[in-house]
Amino acid sequence: MRFKFALSIIAFVIACPSFAFAQVTVDVSKITCKQFVLHEIARPRLVAIWLSGYYAGKRDVPTINIQALEKSTKEIERFCTRVDNLTLPLMQAVEKVLGPGQ
Repeated sequence: MRFKFALSIIAFVIACPSFAFAQVTVDVSKITCKQFVLHEIARPRLVAIWLSGYYAGKRDVPTINIQALEKSTKEIERFCTRVDNLTLPLMQAVEKVLGPGQ
């Protein structure tokens, strides 16, 4: 009896990781301010880090300023929480708050 129970636990543990690592692809250009501030896609910090890398790559800048990233993320979150901006695409919000090419 214990042997069967132990085998079922082992089988369960082996099978679970395959479910936990499902891959999800997100088109960042379609994320809205509402989805960003309500964490509907991912945590805002993760999205902000991706956006920072995206815009740094466009400018050919290989460095990241952590303090500036945190400040910018808060500014974008503040901008996106306004009712008039909830449906705005996040990438447009970034450009309105931080300027074009940011």
